Amino acid sequence: RQTCQDFEWLLVDDGSSDNTAEVAVSFFASGKVRGRYLRKPNGGKHTALNLAVREAQGALFTVLDSDDWFDTRALERLKFHWDQVPRAEQPRFKGVCGLFAYESGAVVGDKFPADVFDSDDLDLQLRHDIRGDKIGFIRTEVMREFPFPEDLSAGVQGAIYVGESLVWNRMARKYANRFVNEVFAIKEYQADGIMDKGRLLQARNARAFLLYYEELIQCGRPLPWKHALRAYRNYVRYSLHDRVPLRRQIARAPDKFWLLLSYPIGCLTYVRDQRLTHQASSNRPVAPRRDEAVAPTR
Repeated sequence: RQTCQDFEWLLVDDGSSDNTAEVAVSFFASGKVRGRYLRKPNGGKHTALNLAVREAQGALFTVLDSDDWFDTRALERLKFHWDQVPRAEQPRFKGVCGLFAYESGAVVGDKFPADVFDSDDLDLQLRHDIRGDKIGFIRTEVMREFPFPEDLSAGVQGAIYVGESLVWNRMARKYANRFVNEVFAIKEYQADGIMDKGRLLQARNARAFLLYYEELIQCGRPLPWKHALRAYRNYVRYSLHDRVPLRRQIARAPDKFWLLLSYPIGCLTYVRDQRLTHQASSNRPVAPRRDEAVAPTR
């Protein structure tokens, strides 16, 4: 239904056990849309993204999860906003980012400070405190420049998740982004989805979350106190999960004051995680909590 039909659809099947292959192959064979079906062993969304980026033929790359869908004019409008960036300036931008909405029409999370706002993901998070899932596209060549690390889960049972913000923050150190207050897609959070798994997901993928928070505290930008407390607490928490020696934790923390202040609560959070993991391994029901948000995905 897209008003802009100049796109290819790469449908990545990350090791499903249902009839996805049959449906996808028949859909693309019908010729209704140009696309390809790619199947791979289950390795997590980040490995699926890496495969899609390697296979992509277009200049601009967007990600759409199975519980999201685009407005019919989304691709047309995204391309419109990209064309508004002067051609000479485009190489310093990674892409265009807009808003999600719920089916009710309410915007997911916060709007941007201006209707057209040039910044980067780190600045948006640390300086403007903009929260909530966002949707847009990134230049394919930038995606290839910053692939998702695939070695963080090696040898760790159940570890198949690397948050997208780890890579978005890396891009932010080099590239700007154009943010626009326009809704491009609808978000429907499914039960048992990534965001619904919360703390258990984080505990089982501690190495990836440790890298995220370690790079955040080392990003070289001022951390407001709320962000500093959260970042250092989680730095301690995931260091304990990953059995990082205390001496190494201290050496890699640029602000020893925040490390000392956050250490007790980081240890308590780690203990809570251990209790949760034990409950899950014992097949006991775990009450869902959403107060511990997964690292934001922009």
